[in-house]
Amino acid sequence: MSHYKAKGISIIMALLLTVVITNCVSAQNSVAKAYTDSNFVEFGSPAKYTISVTVKGGQKVEFPFLKNEIVPKLEVTQGPIMDTSYNTDLTINVSHSYLITSFVDSTFTIPQMPVLVDGQLIHTDSVSITFTLLQNVDSSFYAGIDTSKVLPIFDIVEVKNTPLTFEEFWHRFGHIIIIILITLLVGAAITYFIIRKIKNKPILPIAKPKEPAHITAYRLLDKLKDSKLWQQGRVKDFYSLLTEILKNYITDRYNNSVIENTSDETLEELKKFIPPRDENYQNLKTLLDTADFVKFAKFEPRPDENDFALSVAYKFVDNTKLIPETTTQPPSTSAVVPPPFMDDSSLTTNNIDHTQLINDINTSVDVVNSNNNYTDN
Repeated sequence: MSHYKAKGISIIMALLLTVVITNCVSAQNSVAKAYTDSNFVEFGSPAKYTISVTVKGGQKVEFPFLKNEIVPKLEVTQGPIMDTSYNTDLTINVSHSYLITSFVDSTFTIPQMPVLVDGQLIHTDSVSITFTLLQNVDSSFYAGIDTSKVLPIFDIVEVKNTPLTFEEFWHRFGHIIIIILITLLVGAAITYFIIRKIKNKPILPIAKPKEPAHITAYRLLDKLKDSKLWQQGRVKDFYSLLTEILKNYITDRYNNSVIENTSDETLEELKKFIPPRDENYQNLKTLLDTADFVKFAKFEPRPDENDFALSVAYKFVDNTKLIPETTTQPPSTSAVVPPPFMDDSSLTTNNIDHTQLINDINTSVDVVNSNNNYTDN
């Protein structure tokens, strides 16, 4: 019994193998080809590109789907158009056709196209097509044409509006755009110079030197003092502005931003420049703690505490301000120093006591000479 079972399985496997081999042979016998209706086409005009496969009846054929561009600059404008024809040997020609065109004067090579026949992959040949002006076609191209035969005459094809590409636009109008831009820039520059000249201002604006940090802080503290915010019951606004002024001062004075910091973070950064035991550090800590109580705990300080907080801010700025060093030179003893009361206004006054003026100058000269003699001795 097992002998007959094994023999049946062998027969089934042989049949399956025969079917597979038959399908493969059928697919291998199928022929796929690709071609165009012309090798030379005037650019902008359509050409017909066809993929054709010869198969036997009952075979399944799958074509590639082409859209947009087959290769760069070679566009598909229409298709696919399917067509079927029968041969005398009972085979069938199945084809897909596309209309293609190009607006570039060039020769294109369409690569091999894959086609599936009953799941088996076969390829067409590659195809070359040239899009150019017909006047550029070599005369030998027309040598094989029999002009004695009557050629069909067609109506004039309507002019087609093709989209204007950026390259074509720039080629036509690019130089005009550049000239306009240069003219506008030159005109703007001349207008700017004339306006600056009329207003008697320098051609290039001169940057003003930055105001020292303590001068800015003094001015803002004076403004805060004059606003009398806490006297109007706006104690929270008073302390918010006071701490903001001090944080901006610390940022500019020590070149270390603490504007967005909390009070604790500000004090921590300040340790880099002022020892924590320093009186200025301790006073600022007390002020910031009071401000936090006012802003977040609704603490109501006494009027004298508000005045003290403002005085602490003034004192902190005054004790930590950066004063630029100045070099002083002793006056030369060889020069005649005019009396301190001499100025330009006294020289232009009509009621001048010339005698007294001369006596004062002589007295100054005698003092300088006597000092010179004392030094020589």
